[in-house]
Amino acid sequence: MGGILVKIGCKMTDPRDWPNNASDARDRAAEAASDGIRTLEPLVMGGGVSQEERFVREARALNLFQRIARLLEGVGAKTRP
Repeated sequence: MGGILVKIGCKMTDPRDWPNNASDARDRAAEAASDGIRTLEPLVMGGGVSQEERFVREARALNLFQRIARLLEGVGAKTRP
């Protein structure tokens, strides 16, 4: 008994925003973390940096850590105020 399969009214569901947004936030936070590591590494490893460069690197790292927190909070991470 040979039959023919027919798809009637088959529609793909729309992509869900939340998982996609959370994945994007995770990836962006990971990139910011990597940047922060590279920024602080010379200070921690004892590289000879000037006081001015130390200040710039510390400020950049603080900005990156704040960005990480905001990205993760934006997709539901609970943090202390």
